[in-house]
Amino acid sequence: MKNLIQWILDLLYPIFKKFLSYQVYAYLGVGAINTVLNIAIFIVCYQFLIPNTELSINNFLIASYTISLLIAFITTVPTGFWLAKHFAFNQNQEKQEKSTKQLFKYFLVVLQGLGSDYLILKVLIVFFNFQPSVAKIISTVVVLTFNYVLQKYFTFKVNKTIV
Repeated sequence: MKNLIQWILDLLYPIFKKFLSYQVYAYLGVGAINTVLNIAIFIVCYQFLIPNTELSINNFLIASYTISLLIAFITTVPTGFWLAKHFAFNQNQEKQEKSTKQLFKYFLVVLQGLGSDYLILKVLIVFFNFQPSVAKIISTVVVLTFNYVLQKYFTFKVNKTIV
């Protein structure tokens, strides 16, 4: 699977070479894979598995789109980390210790993304009456843009050593 993804990235990069660095291109490419997976899981959960239901915990109602958002989030955190680490930020020769630290940082960034995603979804659905699946696509674009910056300069930051 890893070789196939790398082959596809390398095959298509010449089309984007004039406009994007390889890192940005790879982040967008593997991010698109994970994003499509995330949105697909959200839509399947929201439209088919838990449509129009609410979960009540101590008289606090949780909407079905919130439950769908959480399921999609939990499912795509591991795939997103693996894709970003091995293709966008290409650090597959790291020690286990650094990988664990990066995974923690990655989780913090995506947790922030989840919070932002939820708030944007809520605003678009409640205040602007957007259909939840459309609101999810819009919120994803906003969150991914911000997450790229955080992943590059926080999670997978490369410390340059002066020799």
